[in-house]
This record gives sequence, structure tokens and C-alpha cells, in this order.
Amino acid sequence: MSAGKGKALIVVMAACAVVFSAGAAPKKPTHVDGSRTRAVHTTPLYNEFGEKIQHNFTRPDPFSPRMTCGDCHDYEKIGMGWHFNSSLDITAPGRPGEPWVLVDESTGTQLPLSYRGWPGTWNPEEAGLTPWEFTKRFARHMPGGDMGEKEEAIPDPKARWEVSGRLEINCLTCHSTYTKQNQSEWAFQIGRENFRWAATAASGLGIVDNVASRLRDTWDYYDGPNPDSSWAAVPEVDYDATLFDGKMCVFFDVTRDAPVNRCYFCHSTVSADADVEGLWKEDGDVHIAAGLLCTDCHRNGLDHSIVRGYEGESTDPKVVALTCQGCHLGEACADGLDTMGGRLGAPRPLHRGLPAVHLENLTCTACHSGMLPKADKAGRVRTARANRLGIHGKAQWDTELPYIMSPVFVKQDDGKIAPYQMMWPAFWGTLEGETVKPLPLEQVALVVNGIRQTEAAAKAAEEAEKAAAEAAALEAAEEAAEAAALEAAENAETAGADTATEDVAAEDTATDSTELEAAPVEEPELAEAPEIVPLRKDQIAQALADLAAAGDIEGTPVYVSGGKVYRAADGGGDLVASEHAAAAPYSWPLGHDVRPASQSLGAGGCTDCHSNKAGFFYAAVDAAGPLSTGVPAVSAMYELETLDRGLLKALEVVALAQPVLVVGGLLLACVLAAAVLHFGFSGLESFLRLLVPAGSEEKS
Repeated sequence: MSAGKGKALIVVMAACAVVFSAGAAPKKPTHVDGSRTRAVHTTPLYNEFGEKIQHNFTRPDPFSPRMTCGDCHDYEKIGMGWHFNSSLDITAPGRPGEPWVLVDESTGTQLPLSYRGWPGTWNPEEAGLTPWEFTKRFARHMPGGDMGEKEEAIPDPKARWEVSGRLEINCLTCHSTYTKQNQSEWAFQIGRENFRWAATAASGLGIVDNVASRLRDTWDYYDGPNPDSSWAAVPEVDYDATLFDGKMCVFFDVTRDAPVNRCYFCHSTVSADADVEGLWKEDGDVHIAAGLLCTDCHRNGLDHSIVRGYEGESTDPKVVALTCQGCHLGEACADGLDTMGGRLGAPRPLHRGLPAVHLENLTCTACHSGMLPKADKAGRVRTARANRLGIHGKAQWDTELPYIMSPVFVKQDDGKIAPYQMMWPAFWGTLEGETVKPLPLEQVALVVNGIRQTEAAAKAAEEAEKAAAEAAALEAAEEAAEAAALEAAENAETAGADTATEDVAAEDTATDSTELEAAPVEEPELAEAPEIVPLRKDQIAQALADLAAAGDIEGTPVYVSGGKVYRAADGGGDLVASEHAAAAPYSWPLGHDVRPASQSLGAGGCTDCHSNKAGFFYAAVDAAGPLSTGVPAVSAMYELETLDRGLLKALEVVALAQPVLVVGGLLLACVLAAAVLHFGFSGLESFLRLLVPAGSEEKS
């Protein structure tokens, strides 16, 4: 065998070893013996090829969570967890949850996406997002894995996995207690396409320099550094040498139960009109205030199938006990076993004076979770994942879109009313028969930007014409001033000395004035980039007409927003609205923040809900979208709760009359008590008289 063939064989064998090791079982499986003592994680770092990393190497590799953590823990089993399996058909989707939202301000798009098939969401592939594009857009608030390691059946020509590397599950995202663990840095590295370097940069173990998105598409990790360009330099790791011990091992300060701060990065919600500078005045979840962790209720095993904690999620008594009712009250399970209430010191609510019908028709969260409902209109919130919150740095990452309404009270399939977060989709698509399909953002943006550029060019031409006219007028004024000055000078020569003096003064004044007007204006300072101005109705109609004229799409172009589907009118320039299921809102239940009993709905009496000014039944739920398309759909809360308005009005009368009824009832009870006493004593007297023998009075 020649030396060249032997070397090639070695390379192939090494590559195969790497491939098989990536999916192999842990090399040092952990032994669970029941001790609750936290293990000390002092471990060597391994790169994605399973090679040990030393900080003093010339160009040390970023560490691989798959190889480093997977050296002891079953990486493949962990990958089955709820946070990593949305695109895998390995678990039931469960009740609808918060979607990923495709947002584009320039086109007025807010489209709920999910791989789980929740009704009302779109599969990312239907919106034109490949695994690569989905990862680039949303991995800022993902712990890695899932689409970040997806092997496409059909390669994406735009994907740059060879450059960026795969985005492995980063265990430190949730389990690290190290104060330098920085999820903002994780988001920055995702934006730079530094996928394989993201875990290292966010961990605080070292600093990652340079940007993979600048590298050419054909660059491969085996190519090494790029000495020909300092701008398109290959990302490099500068490890903190003080974190390595004499055996080149690193201490990971990790815990099994994720700290609250780690959960909050992806699971924060704030009112859209909140004073963010004054959030320190606000109370958090009552459970967190009591010292509990998120994982005290939302537990999981090694498979990371986290308990979501809603009623009906499971028939396992241990899981049922982690619902609101199971924890506080106890609950009967399907197998006949009962859970014990009052777990973890949870108070057992008595609900004194609350009619039983409320407990039968309302979830616990209806009274205890989320913001209190506003009287006139449902409030709007921003969430970490949807509105890109929590990424700190010089650049502003957070967005106003999507518009999410909360709380919106909805009747669930089980007949109970629960608080939800709700959003109305807004997107460009095609209508074929009765089916609406989203159009790719790139295709829409091309048309929309063309309309904006054409209008901007027309406006610039108009301003240039106006400026030219003003310049011509100024030039004419200058010529007229010069002519007037010459005429004044000639008149001064023929007039008397005094008159000449006055004319010369007038000439000087005119000249000075002309010079002042003609003085050049200083160049203004560079202004900030203008904000994106939302499209007008006529521009939306024009864009729909242009999409239809392009001839490269099937069906009728439409824009979905505000609970309606819009198409361009036949005459052009206007929009025609219609109803369609694709415009229906998507909603998901909310569970947090939980308020204590003293701040729950009903703590102030029946009129907290049963009043014509109570938002629980009468707040308007507005379907306003990113663009102004006309009057959006508006629903009253009781319509979403499928309740009869007449019945609610009758209950309001009862609630308002309750004090009178209570006082009247007490008075009536007193009267009845007095009557009972009166007639009781009279009866007793009659009975006693019967016991006295007749004629006893005469003998006495």
C-alpha cells in the first residue's frame, strides 16, 4: 500500500470514528445511587472530535458540550427533552404553548410558527424557513440542539453548517450557576454564525474573537486560519488559563435544578406599556418570592421531559401532584390514588364564600395568574422569545412586534375558563380555493422594498425640483438686488450730496442683506437611520397587485391581518376584506406570574368580575395588526368565554344587590329568631301548665 493511500485510509477511519462517537453511549456513565449531594464537575474539555483541549495550545478549539458533558451523561437521551424535540416526532405535542414568531417590521409580518402542529401555527417550512434559517433566526433563545443539529434530507444550498458548525445542546444554558454565564453573548455568537463557538463564549471560560459569517462559503474547519484577511478572520478562543487546574481540567459550577435566572432568559413576560425603569417596584411570582425554584414544579428526569403542570397532562399521580390543584388541594388520580395537598408548604385554600360553581368552571390560573384584566381593553405584553428581550449590549435587540394581548379569558375544551395570551397572525400569502399559504419573506420584501424605493425616488425628485426652483428664485432675487443697487448708484451721482449719502447707505444695506441670504449653510450632523414607516393601505394594495403581476405565484395574493384576509380590489388602490380561518387568532394558556390570594380576582368581592366595568367579561379584545388595513376585528371578552350577555347582566344585579340581600337576610333572621323564641317560650309555658294537677291552686 502506498504512503498516500495509507494516509487517506487513516483519515477516513478517523472520520468514521468521529461520526460513530458522536452518537455513541457515554464513555463514563454516571452511577445514580440515591444521594442528593450535588456532584462536583471537574472535567477535561473536549472538542467536537473528542480530543482533549489545553488552553496553552496555539489555537485551542472551542469545547463541545456533546463530547464534554456527553462523556458522562447520555447526550442522546437528553436530546429527547421538551426543549430539544420540537422538530422530532418522539413526544405528544401537548396543549398549545408559546410559538416562535416570525417577525418582519418592514413587511408587517408576525406569523406564529411551531414544528409541533399546534392548531393555528404554521410549520416553519411552510413559511420558507429551512433548519439553517430557523436556527439563525431563533437560536438566540434556544439552548441548542433540535434544528441546530438537524440533518436535512435535502441539503440547503444557503446553509453554512461547514462554516458555523452544528449548534449542540449547551447544558450550561440551564444548569450553570457561574455568574459569568452570559446568554447575551450566546445570542451575539449566533448572530455571527459562530455556532460551534457559542457555548464557549457564553460560558465565561474564555473569549471568542472574529466572525464566521465573514468567511467564504467554501471555508471548512480543517482549513485552519485565514492569514490573507484580518477582516474575514477565523474565530479563535482565548481561554482563561486560571480556570484550568494542573490536569487541564475545568470546574463547572453546575446544579441539577436550574436557577430561576436561567429560566427567566427565555420565559420572561412584561407589560408592553410598563415602566421598565421601575420594574424593581413590581412583585414577582409568589412562588419565587416564597423561595421555590421553577424546577420545584417543572421537574424532569434525564430525558428532560419537563412537567408542564397543567391539569390533564398526565395520569401519573406524581405528575398530577405538580398541578395547581394537585399541589394545594390534592386530587384524585385515574388509578384511584389520591395526591396529598399542601406540598412544599403550599397553603390549602378554603375559598370561603365562593360558590362551588366557580371552582367547577374556572381554572386556578383564571383568578391567580398573569396581570389583572383592564376594564376597557385587554392589555398587551412582550415576551422574551417573541420580542427578543434580555439581550444586553450596545445594540437594541428587542422589538415591538409581535402584538400579544394578555390576559384574554377563553373557554377551554374542558369547559373551564382560563387566561390566555393571544396574537393575530399578519402575513402575506396566496389564496387557492379555500387554502391560504404564507409567501416567503424574501419574495414579499423584494416587492415591498421596490414600492418604497420608487416612492422615495419620486419624493427625492420632487424635493430636488423644489430645491432647484428655490435656487432659481434666490438667483433671480440676487440679480434684482444687484440691478437695484446699480440704479441707486446712478441716481446718487445726479442727486445732491445728502441724497447721495442716503442712497449709498441704502445700497450698502441691500448688499449686506444679499450677502447674508447667500451665505452657505453649515452641513448638518448625520442623523440616525429613519424608522421603518408602516405601509399604507394603497401601498398594500399596490404590493398585492405587483405580486399578482409577477406571475411567479399560484393563486390570489392576499395579506392577512386584524382577523381578516385582504386582497386588492379589481380597480386597484383599495383592499377587499373577507373572513377566513387563516386569520383567526392563535392563543396559548398562561400560568405565571402567580399572584397571592389577597391579589386574586374576587378578593375585592363579586364585583371584581360581575360588574359592567369589569374587564373579566367586558374588556375589548382588539385584533389590531402591524399595518393599518381598516377596522380590525374586536371581540368582547364574554364572547371568547362563550357566555350569554343576558345571564351576565342578571348576575350583575345579584352581585350589586348582595349587600342589601345580606342585610335583609340578617334582619329577617333576627325577626324569625325572635318569633321562634316567643312562640317557643309560649309553648313551654303551655306544656308546663299541663304538668300542674287541676285544683292544686285551691288546696294551696
